[in-house]
Amino acid sequence: MNRIRARVLQTRLHEGVSSVTFDASGERLTMIALELPEGVEPECEVELGVKATHVALAKEKLPDVAISNQIPVTIEKVAKGKILASLILRFADTTIESIVPESALPKQPFRPGDTAIALFQASELSIVKVL
Repeated sequence: MNRIRARVLQTRLHEGVSSVTFDASGERLTMIALELPEGVEPECEVELGVKATHVALAKEKLPDVAISNQIPVTIEKVAKGKILASLILRFADTTIESIVPESALPKQPFRPGDTAIALFQASELSIVKVL
């Protein structure tokens, strides 16, 4: 599980669904959840989680795609297997991993040192811990 430290900016609740906006190293992240841990309120610090298999990559931001969370990363390592590829990414001072089908890698592959955009849905983000 990838972990990203963030600060809560805003919480909203409507018909049992919560929308939470965070600041993570200057990037805005959004989470949708049915339940929030106790103590989640604006300005509190949290540790967010997102599974490596739920992190996709793009060469650049995709403004016309309905994916809330698009953060800039630098590729640190690419390990290709016969079925899956693991990409180690640097986001600010955090290392995250993306695991994708090897066949999903672009024809112009990602290489260490390349910049990219990590993408994940708001529903795939969770609060692991309130700090």
